[in-house]
Amino acid sequence: MNRATWLDGLRGIAAAIVATDHYFMGSVLDAGFRSFWSEPPEENRMLIQLPPIRLLFTAHAMVCLFLVISGYAISVNLLRMRHANTAEFLRRVSSAATRRVLRIYLPVFFMAVISQILFFCNLYQWDFGDDVVWGRKPWTAPWFHVEFVFRYMLDNFNILTFQNNGGLNGQLWTMPMEFRGSCIIYLVIVALAFWRPLPRRVALAALIMYWFYFGVWDVMGFLAGLLLAEIHVASESALSESLAPYRGSKAPSIDWATIYTCLCFVFGIWLVCLDDEGVLSPGYQFLEIAESSRWDHSRDIIGRIWKTVGSILLVYAISKSAHLQRPFNSAPVQYLGKISFSLYLVHQSIYHLIRDPIRNALFYMAAREAYSVASASNRPVASAFAWITCYFILSPINIYAAHLYTKHIDERCIQLAKMFDKWVSS
Repeated sequence: MNRATWLDGLRGIAAAIVATDHYFMGSVLDAGFRSFWSEPPEENRMLIQLPPIRLLFTAHAMVCLFLVISGYAISVNLLRMRHANTAEFLRRVSSAATRRVLRIYLPVFFMAVISQILFFCNLYQWDFGDDVVWGRKPWTAPWFHVEFVFRYMLDNFNILTFQNNGGLNGQLWTMPMEFRGSCIIYLVIVALAFWRPLPRRVALAALIMYWFYFGVWDVMGFLAGLLLAEIHVASESALSESLAPYRGSKAPSIDWATIYTCLCFVFGIWLVCLDDEGVLSPGYQFLEIAESSRWDHSRDIIGRIWKTVGSILLVYAISKSAHLQRPFNSAPVQYLGKISFSLYLVHQSIYHLIRDPIRNALFYMAAREAYSVASASNRPVASAFAWITCYFILSPINIYAAHLYTKHIDERCIQLAKMFDKWVSS
């Protein structure tokens, strides 16, 4: 089936930002994760805290972007088949839903096993600081570690009541959201399959606003991805027909569609760059007029909602512009897209294994003293050298590890999912 390759590239960039930000959180560049208006002023008011540079520090917003991309990507080809043979369409939806659960959770399971083995063998050079949660030390109680992996996977499967169980891979809290959103997409696609186009879009818009009202940002993001895919599929055939009269003729003097697309792109970036402090900082406070009384107004909810809206606008704008798609279709970015899921899975373990020893060695080379929070504060140049140089050492290792994981685990999991679907299908 035809793929929107720019979606893969956009997913790859998002995964790279997440991996980079998880490296730098708590480091010399920690200011990038705070607001320009944070207190005290002397530690903030930095250029990196303002859009669009702050895109480099938007790991939390990238999760919102992942969900919109997923909603778009898993639905677009199914929507193209909607007017084919009914039995074949339903078979394709069933196949997609069957493979989806294995596509998400088989690579996660193998990552959980690998992480637990590394932890049991005491190979992690990382202070987790949560012995109460773990309850065991490395090299002790091996059966406990086996049990933990299965409890972890059971928690990760729970799409109705999300469990706060980060395990050794804190980034994988998003997997239940991916699975829940996917299930909702398949249900809605089937439910609306035989509706007329206009009522179908109105229904999707109403569902999006409903979940916006209740602050369920992950469902809102998935459904918005489905609506954007609806718009794209509907416009595919209409586009060539609408352009036919203008071929060889002079272009209109004002291209309002392009202006609208650019405005969506710029405003989307502005929303995605909202800080992570849980309140609307200056420049964003006008959004309070649209806030719902049903939001719980926790630290996360306000940021997640508006970053999801920004992600929707970004995906819409890029889907409408060949010029905006071009950077995401380049070979390096497409390669990032190919390994994006694996990069998202493996990068935390790489940091747990070797980040601190390499950073500490580099700091000692520059400062001739052991690394500590106090010594890093007293020697900012040496600290910056250690953190940044270590990042450029670890990034190729991350990419190569993701490449190997994609080749030897992720791609085989895809094949296993296809084999299972073939086995259970009538």
